[in-house]
Amino acid sequence: MIGPRRIRHASLPREGAPLVVLLGGIGPNPHVPGKMGRALHAAGYAVETIHYPSTRYPIRELVAGHVAPALARVNTDPTRPLYFVTFSMGGIVLRELLRTAPPENFARAVQVAPPNNGSEVAHFLKSWWPYRWMFGPAGGELGLDSAASVPKALGPLPAGVGVIAGTRSHDPWFNPLFSRPHDGKVAVESARTEGMADFTTVASSHYFILGHPDTIRHTLHFLREGHF
Repeated sequence: MIGPRRIRHASLPREGAPLVVLLGGIGPNPHVPGKMGRALHAAGYAVETIHYPSTRYPIRELVAGHVAPALARVNTDPTRPLYFVTFSMGGIVLRELLRTAPPENFARAVQVAPPNNGSEVAHFLKSWWPYRWMFGPAGGELGLDSAASVPKALGPLPAGVGVIAGTRSHDPWFNPLFSRPHDGKVAVESARTEGMADFTTVASSHYFILGHPDTIRHTLHFLREGHF
């Protein structure tokens, strides 16, 4: 399968500031930290991006063996509020992290385009060997069927998590898979889940939503106020 074997980080430090950790999705995430990271830093946050080997391990192993230890290395001050902004599968990684190893200083989080109830595209492609080769074990855990879907097994979101979903698609190959508004990869209703503190949508497709001005505006507001 493709993808890096080791995690790497991108830092935008700001001494004494609240910390935001960015978690990208499955596969390459060249847009993370990108516009979102720069906007968070300009708003006064310290920003740490954890790029994890998303295509090489199942989701639970990614969290236990890679993301949780990496977070411990950057989240060294328990008195500093800790926030998360996630993209796509990064939202599922965050849910597993908060379920199994919740940081004491966790404050709030925003999930952007999360497949909280699975992805229609992942469900359709999961038996196709090129998809399995490209996206590895975690890619096969993002479907819609309850028996194999990790997102469906994680339970309600903890307090303080807002969700942003996309409503526009430029992907003619996968549009026929959807009967409801979607971003080309995740339906709006698949992003919704029990326990959300708030929910909103942005007129953007999946791969462009994280840097969309409305997404950035909603994210900054939620981190400050706890609602969109």
